[in-house]
Amino acid sequence: MSRAAKLIIGLAFSIGCIGCGATATLYYLLHKSLPRYNATLTLNGLHSPVKIYYDDYAVPHIEAASAYDLFFAQGVAHARERLWQMDFQRRAAQGRLSEVLGEGALGFDQLFRTVGIRRIADSLWNSDALSPQTRAAMTAYADGVNAFLDLVKQGDATLPIEFDILQYDPDRWKPQDSMSIIRLMGWELNIAWHIDIAIADLTARLGYDKAVQLYPDYPASKPIIVPDSTPRLTLTPPESAPSDLTAASLHALKRFRDLDQAYRAVSGTLGSHIGSNAWAVTKSKSSTGNALLANDPHLGFFAPPRWYEMQLICESAGINASGGSLAGVPSIVLGRNADIAWGLTNMMVDDCDFFVSTDSVEILQEVFEEIHVKGGRIEPLTVRYSKHGVVISDDVRAATHGVGSPVLQTYIISMKWTGALFSDEAATFLGLLSAKNWNDFRGALRPFGLPGQNFVYADRAGNIGYHAAARVPIRPDRQGFLLRDAAQPNQDWQGFVAFDSLPKVYNPPSDMIVTANNKIVSDAYPYFLSSLWEPPSRAERITELLNATDKFSAEAFEKMQTDVVSPHAREMTAFLLSALSNDTIPSHQRALTLLKNWDYEFSPSSIAATIYAQWFKQFLRNTIYDEMGEDVFQSYITLINAPTRVMYQLACDSTVADVLRDTVMVKDIRYNRWFDDVRTTETIETRDDIIRKSFNQAIEILRANLGESEAAWPWRAVHRLTIRHLFGQKLPTSSESVLGAIFNLGPFDTGGSSTTINNGEYFYRMTDSLGVSVVVADQTLGASLRRVVDMTTQNFRSVMPGGNSGAVRSPHYQDQLPLWLNGTLKDVVCDTSAFELRRFTLTTLMPK
Repeated sequence: MSRAAKLIIGLAFSIGCIGCGATATLYYLLHKSLPRYNATLTLNGLHSPVKIYYDDYAVPHIEAASAYDLFFAQGVAHARERLWQMDFQRRAAQGRLSEVLGEGALGFDQLFRTVGIRRIADSLWNSDALSPQTRAAMTAYADGVNAFLDLVKQGDATLPIEFDILQYDPDRWKPQDSMSIIRLMGWELNIAWHIDIAIADLTARLGYDKAVQLYPDYPASKPIIVPDSTPRLTLTPPESAPSDLTAASLHALKRFRDLDQAYRAVSGTLGSHIGSNAWAVTKSKSSTGNALLANDPHLGFFAPPRWYEMQLICESAGINASGGSLAGVPSIVLGRNADIAWGLTNMMVDDCDFFVSTDSVEILQEVFEEIHVKGGRIEPLTVRYSKHGVVISDDVRAATHGVGSPVLQTYIISMKWTGALFSDEAATFLGLLSAKNWNDFRGALRPFGLPGQNFVYADRAGNIGYHAAARVPIRPDRQGFLLRDAAQPNQDWQGFVAFDSLPKVYNPPSDMIVTANNKIVSDAYPYFLSSLWEPPSRAERITELLNATDKFSAEAFEKMQTDVVSPHAREMTAFLLSALSNDTIPSHQRALTLLKNWDYEFSPSSIAATIYAQWFKQFLRNTIYDEMGEDVFQSYITLINAPTRVMYQLACDSTVADVLRDTVMVKDIRYNRWFDDVRTTETIETRDDIIRKSFNQAIEILRANLGESEAAWPWRAVHRLTIRHLFGQKLPTSSESVLGAIFNLGPFDTGGSSTTINNGEYFYRMTDSLGVSVVVADQTLGASLRRVVDMTTQNFRSVMPGGNSGAVRSPHYQDQLPLWLNGTLKDVVCDTSAFELRRFTLTTLMPK
């Protein structure tokens, strides 16, 4: 054998050994933290033995002798499965991501140090605003998490692979960490302020009268949650901050928003339809003989899922509740007990305003922060407070954009957010664990402050109810979408709406309650709640289905949750087909036939859905882009629920009407001036002109990008879902990483759009300065947990887009995902007598 051959064989052998070693190491790291469910754990701090039964999907059912041991054991269960997720969320909330992620996360830390979640949590814990039950549960929970960390330290448990990859160990858990995660959830669902910036942007470019036309109204004919026959109030035009302050403030505010958007993209919380569906029917409208409740909260997708399913049982404390818990926080958030069930949707309440001032006396306090960046560097940050809240500082955006703003040397922009105030959300969910009736339910909601939520109720006696829970600012001008002048006292908040004045309803005459982030009450309600409602399409479709049948089963509710019919598309397609009624272009005819026969379903196989989505993208752009330009246009479509609603408004406001003129009936063409393309000075375009132009572009774009044949245009060709782990995030221009291939789930074909019950939101915002790209409809948001509760039984049905385990190589990392994709729910058995009969695996916790 030649020397060269021997060298090649030797190298190959060495590389093979190295490869085998690397593979073995990777295998060990991926599998080392898998929990062993058939086990006995001896723990410091536990008072009495605790049993944790794990079902076939690793959903734990915890039986404890005392409330302390119950929440202690919940902390252990969360830490065993979701410790990395818990640590990431507390670090994000407290502005400590760059300690482990490096310079790239510095902007996020500056954002959240400025918002002040860590300071809020610390102050709240040191105040007397928390109930004794909250303090006890938070303390017990932290003790349980730390008991698990002690096991790791002793070598009896191991940390998830994420800690190995980033090369750090988690800190001890504190009650304030749980409170920080609650406040972070409040921030993530606080999106109304984005439209404030967009409208200010439009005002600066086009003037107030033109800009306000693109502020979404809610049609009087569409469903609201709490019906009211009282006539609408006549609203006076709102006062705004002086225009020079508005224009000067924009640059800094847009950078602040962009940084927030960047964090949301990384954390899987980006989306403007962050809300939910929930509906309930009384026993009169149920085929089971008792009340039914359905709930599916809509959040950004992330691996592992946001929710962790479990059951908490403590006879001495009167607790037997189950449902979706939030990793890092004690109690159950979305759940039921033996007597009642509850579901949540986002109120969309406007709980944040920006105040603009030129008065340096406005500054009341300065806080000096030090951000530790991986590698040893310390980044200083000064956070300033005014009487209107935290000041949006130049330091926040300078880290990512590298430049200072001369604007902020003159103007003080303060953010007033209800999340900076004291409230006790944990007390609400702890109270719900043992609530027995409507009065107990309402009592539990009283301490709740944020994020504003619609709570839907059902009980074992067949009753249903709805109650809003939030700290709602009282604004004398009844609006929340303009920047406010800090020098005008009448523009400041005048306290908060009393709990007993918040919207509510109990056993309505219709025997049903529907909430899908739609408008809550009529304009006769004396307080301003919000204007950033979701398009009424989901609520309209749910109401439509509930009115179609006299009686409903739990199975019927499950089917409704995966419905992909869009009433919004139905209405917009009517305008489209009317404008194209005389279209004879040969290349359009097949597409027109598909649209005429469309059932308005955004199913993966629907070709008409793709045609419609591409047309709507062009229609939106061709209507408003010419007046705005690229930067303002992209700013406006950041939150897609606003332009989705506004395009329907504009289309309705541009019609052909029969009018009587001098005793003669004539056709009067009325059109909204937004449809006129200001770049064509010799022509005034109408709505139908823009519809036809947009349709022609859509067909050309689809042919150029997807193929000449319409058969190549199914919705699945543009609408897909990849559920990403933090390590699997990617830029739009990059390919999938090796870690993404390990940690991510998908891609999968999915149905739905932002206006269907089965929410399949995709972004309108994209870099497409020429307006000729194919619609990018990758799903970014959807049902984070589907639940259906039949009050005739102790059990319920649910499913998540993933699994209960956060360990990537656990069989429970994604074991629920096939069911979720198929629209199927699984049984969650809550009858304690069935645990041993079903041979649930048992983990026993023993005091040390």
